[in-house]
Amino acid sequence: MENRLQLKFQGKKGLPAWAITHYLQQTEINYIKIVLVQRICDLIAGGLDPDRLLVASSSADVFPKKAIAYEDFDEFEVLARKGESAKEFWHIIGRHHRPVVFYESNNGYIPIYSYDDGNALIIRNVGVNSPVSLNLEGVAGAVTDLYYAGEREQRQRLQWENEQVGQTVRNVEDIARASETVNRQGVHEGVRTYANAILEQALKRQEKLNQEIGMTNARISTRA
Repeated sequence: MENRLQLKFQGKKGLPAWAITHYLQQTEINYIKIVLVQRICDLIAGGLDPDRLLVASSSADVFPKKAIAYEDFDEFEVLARKGESAKEFWHIIGRHHRPVVFYESNNGYIPIYSYDDGNALIIRNVGVNSPVSLNLEGVAGAVTDLYYAGEREQRQRLQWENEQVGQTVRNVEDIARASETVNRQGVHEGVRTYANAILEQALKRQEKLNQEIGMTNARISTRA
């Protein structure tokens, strides 16, 4: 399992329930995109042939009965194979809310992201008393990017460092971000270009969400 972090923060006072639900839904969509490009680039850097990647869609149950398994692949509609059209492959990942990406192995088609594995975003706690408080947990690189979505703001780094003095957590600066994985050696230039475009799109959307909800007192900590 990859390193996981928790992101805790408060929002504005008086937020309606629909605003909180919207924030969580859209944040998960952005999180999935960040994890997908991070995992795709990590696999390619590790030697995976990019042409073995494909993106599919499937109807989404509100309450999934089980994780995606190899034998479930026939239930999915293949939308694009990277080996046939890299442009269409990345376009679908960027356009669809919850794209399902597989890579072909000797054991069949393996999903890159699943809702109950070590990559998934978990909502640990939602406090609806005004102001709202949220506690999200996920893969280190993606959670860090959710936190730092508005890079220009720097998320008050000095305040964060001062608050963390004496605590047994790693500094955010020492935690790898998705962009580092995307731009690492071994990732093909074409893959890097498309992946960075999707990453930038997700971060811009997340920056807007963080501003709309009024993210304050945000901090990242290692998983308890």
